[in-house]
Amino acid sequence: MKKTLREICRLLDERGQLKSPLLTSQASVQNLSYNSKAVSEGTLFFCKGAHFKPAYLEQAQALGAIAYVSEQDYGLDLPLIQVEDIRLAMPIIADFFYQAPYQAFHLTGITGTKGKTTTTFYLTKILDLYQKSLGKEPTAYLSSSSYYDGVDQGESHLTTPESLELFYRFNHVRESAIDFMTMEVSSQALKYHRVAEVPFEVGAFLNISTDHISPSEHPNFEDYFMSKLKLFDQSQLAVINLDADHIDRIYQRASDSKTVKEIVTVSTKDEQADYLAKNIVSGVDQQHFVLHAPDFEGEIRMKMLGRFNVENALVAIAIARYYQVPYEIIKKALQAAQTEGRMEVYHSTDKRIHAIVDFAHNKLSLEKLFEASRQMYPKAHSIVVFGSAGDKAISRRKDLGEVAAQYADEIILTMDDPGTESVEKICQEINQPIQAAKRQAKIIPNRPQAIDYAFQQASAYDGEVVVLIAGKGDEDTMKINGVDQVYPTDRYFVKQALEKIPKH
Repeated sequence: MKKTLREICRLLDERGQLKSPLLTSQASVQNLSYNSKAVSEGTLFFCKGAHFKPAYLEQAQALGAIAYVSEQDYGLDLPLIQVEDIRLAMPIIADFFYQAPYQAFHLTGITGTKGKTTTTFYLTKILDLYQKSLGKEPTAYLSSSSYYDGVDQGESHLTTPESLELFYRFNHVRESAIDFMTMEVSSQALKYHRVAEVPFEVGAFLNISTDHISPSEHPNFEDYFMSKLKLFDQSQLAVINLDADHIDRIYQRASDSKTVKEIVTVSTKDEQADYLAKNIVSGVDQQHFVLHAPDFEGEIRMKMLGRFNVENALVAIAIARYYQVPYEIIKKALQAAQTEGRMEVYHSTDKRIHAIVDFAHNKLSLEKLFEASRQMYPKAHSIVVFGSAGDKAISRRKDLGEVAAQYADEIILTMDDPGTESVEKICQEINQPIQAAKRQAKIIPNRPQAIDYAFQQASAYDGEVVVLIAGKGDEDTMKINGVDQVYPTDRYFVKQALEKIPKH
């Protein structure tokens, strides 16, 4: 696996990335890293990021870096590989260093504004059960919440990791002889080349809606949308949800792709879809539908509620069938699958007050949450508690406010990872479209207090109530002043609040 500095320079030169003279050193690279604290003897160090400091490079040199890759010369007495674009150079080098590890397993990439984590979870559960039936180990996955690569398991810091970490994980999957890997692919990963050099056997496109519009992410919706569509430029099989907005553009991009060999479609509405869900029936603790597929017609039962989760399940089913997973295993896995922090439902003792804890944090996901709650509790008075993250996706604030003003009976605004921003300022920005719609919102910056207040309101209301706690899901930290602070989870505070409600 080890490559020399000379070999790496030659490759970069062939790919039009090398700016500095070719290094002639035959020294072997032992490791790749952009984290100066993770450098060891023989590491090739990468200088990347808007906040990079020369001190990081000096630390890397002190710890044994063999050379550094950078867009500029920092003048150190250390071999330099100067490149045109560090973000393009990283995956090129990582792919070369680890010798295309993705060739050893079936790789699925899933993108969309909403549902990536749940669909990744569904497919992983299906494939795990399939592998178990064959006497094999569980499959690998990378999601916005966690990852497992056959060697390491832990919490994720990015929806899709940087390319050096991504190829490192791929290598673990190969070393562990795992047959399948499922991963979320974010718009940022596609825009900034984190998944460059990665050929996906399957690329799935769930949906698209306004999100991640900010100076540090995407300048406008078109940039966001075009970034998402890049997934088709590196996928062999395209799985598309026909219920998505802008479906004509999505389908056209998949059709125009030079790598896509086949397109498979799913829908809850379009009779022409390859995988169609009909007769969707939602109960208190499960839902079911009739699946019409090329080689199957029958009932599918699911623990997780919401029509949008049927869409997610259809995508997982279509991919699983491509991988030749039997329907009996698919049905069994979906019936048992439940992701924490997504459509978690709780009730008061007398079943008058319902609570739904969900990760909904953008326009599309909040709309879908309201849609699901109305299907489940059509006569219930609705109270929603939510905020919006600081330091990113500024456009979400207006979008979330508009959705809440349209669908909620009562609105309570609070903190949701404010970062370095003021909670009150974020809430006021969410509140602007609410006030414009001649609606009122209660602002309670402290999230536990906001949740408690929502249940006080629910308790005082004469009739059925559904309280929607949106944005955090099962997250157990709250980013305040740039620091992740311990947060016991929304679930914890919902259970506490429900226990306080007088039993009739």
